Amino acid sequence: MGSSSRPCFLECPSKNPLMMLFVFLIFVGLLHETFGKGEVWIRGSNESETTGLLEVFQVEAPLRKSYDGTSCKQVIMQHDFTASYGSPYVGLYSPPIGCKFTTVIFNMSITSAGINYDRLGLLFLGNIEVWRTTTGMPVRTGIFYNFLKDVTVFNALLRTEQKVIMQLDNIYNDVFTGNFNVTVTALYYDDHEIFTPADTILPISAKLSSANQSSVLSLPDGNASVSATFPRNVERAVVSILASGNGAEEFWFTNVPTEYEKTFNNTAIYGYSPFREVQLLIDGELAGASWPFPTVFTGGISPGLWVPIVGVDTYDLPNFEIDIGPWLGLLCDGKSHTFELKVVGYDSKTTLGTVGSNWWVSGSIFLWLDGAGDQTTGSAIQSSTSAPKFDFTPIVTKSSGLNSTLWVKLTAERTLSHTSTITTSSGSRTLTWSQSLGYVNIQNFTAKGYNETLYQLTSGTSTFSSLDDDKSEIKNSFSYPLSFAQDYVIPVDPTSINSTLVAELDRSKLSYSISILSHLTSPTIFQSPALLATRQNGSCVYFWNNTYYQFAGAIDPADGTIGATEQWFSFMGPLTSGELDAYGRHVKAVGGYEPVLVLDETFEKEIEVPETVSLVAEKEGL
Repeated sequence: MGSSSRPCFLECPSKNPLMMLFVFLIFVGLLHETFGKGEVWIRGSNESETTGLLEVFQVEAPLRKSYDGTSCKQVIMQHDFTASYGSPYVGLYSPPIGCKFTTVIFNMSITSAGINYDRLGLLFLGNIEVWRTTTGMPVRTGIFYNFLKDVTVFNALLRTEQKVIMQLDNIYNDVFTGNFNVTVTALYYDDHEIFTPADTILPISAKLSSANQSSVLSLPDGNASVSATFPRNVERAVVSILASGNGAEEFWFTNVPTEYEKTFNNTAIYGYSPFREVQLLIDGELAGASWPFPTVFTGGISPGLWVPIVGVDTYDLPNFEIDIGPWLGLLCDGKSHTFELKVVGYDSKTTLGTVGSNWWVSGSIFLWLDGAGDQTTGSAIQSSTSAPKFDFTPIVTKSSGLNSTLWVKLTAERTLSHTSTITTSSGSRTLTWSQSLGYVNIQNFTAKGYNETLYQLTSGTSTFSSLDDDKSEIKNSFSYPLSFAQDYVIPVDPTSINSTLVAELDRSKLSYSISILSHLTSPTIFQSPALLATRQNGSCVYFWNNTYYQFAGAIDPADGTIGATEQWFSFMGPLTSGELDAYGRHVKAVGGYEPVLVLDETFEKEIEVPETVSLVAEKEGL
């Protein structure tokens, strides 16, 4: 994860890196001086009074007005991940006895002390992945955090005994000394609302729980195809997908089309393009697609950016939902059908092509049954699934006969839709799933490809049929602007003299949405959309040299990095406890040898979130 897997070093070529470093260090000093005088209100220390550990937190809206009033609760796993590569935790989940509940929330609590990279964690109930997370980056003096996730939609699993498997591959030796002590506690609530959870959940996974292994699938080297036979009386069906790029694909959004990978005759830039599409195919036909959120893990770019504020969605990587209701006339025929997940990129010759290794994917098929019916039927599906439209512009400049800069711009758009009339015991109705997606990525490489500026914007809408026949279709929307600007300075001998990275990051996540799964599971609660706007802006300096021990030491934010990060967060939407609520938070931190949360304000209302700035436009004058 993070800086352990591949470098992501970008630059503003119009400025001297050493000058940027000097200006940044002055800026950080002023932050310490200003905020150290108490001129802003500080909500509280982010250090535990009982343990002395540093809290590293993800800014997120509360799931409930209060977490009191549980019907019951239980610890479902507790494990210390040390040298855990290939050795997942395996335990047993049993539903609570004599406990009436509808809503279920998992609380993941993690502590760690020592030096290590951030690690990817995958939590399975049987063969179905219910939570994908990345850990905070450990520091020598220790970290802790708690994060809560609503898992109510997995009700069909939570009512029966399940094997609990958590994969968290960790290196633990005399250099990498950070362990991860993980506890997951289930909180059960009886919210007395109309409750219509899925009757059955089927996996799109490797189905390895019987061998006590994680069931995640790896693409494109593996195959993410399963066969499933539906009951004949399904009335609604939704597929939920988890997908994340790791290793060489962690910073996929900084890649270039493969024919430009060797522009500077080195390994500074990666191929397979900066575009990714995660596809769901049913019997070989495209049912839906995700243009993923560009997650930056807690070791990404520089660890100093993420202490104590971690990146957007890092503790709970987002799933993507596709309504496959229009397919039920076909899928309820009593025969086996193929469900396949693919990850593709842009290819100038074939339009869509392969990607680098280590896209980890899994999926879940949620089925609601028609209790009064025996056979669901449907009309022929009316589909529109033309290929994405791409436009690619490259500009290469030369100096002294050698390539000196590479400027690339890639745009894409896609629309798709599926509609059919489905007949159950309650009558006939039209079910629709449609998407409209847009994308632009601009990058400028200099200094033999090691330095770069980047701006990317992914946006789109999706539409699905509501639970109520009389209501119109529900339309969700999202926008993910992302900017980088980084300077990377490499000495002649990087094993004896520190390399230096000076970086800037500015990105946002904006959405207006109703989760399909939550809407179908708890319709009286999730009938209103959630409005989310958050922005993170940060700068950092990162030092290391290329020896095993020194590189390991550099990943400790207390030793090799310093950074300053600010985040705005605004939310308005339904809570699991049934209310509509507004929440705002504004935080600012300086990370490094002594990470300090210098500003922490919370509001019981939405707050203004500034727009992400395109650093490419600002720095390149485009």
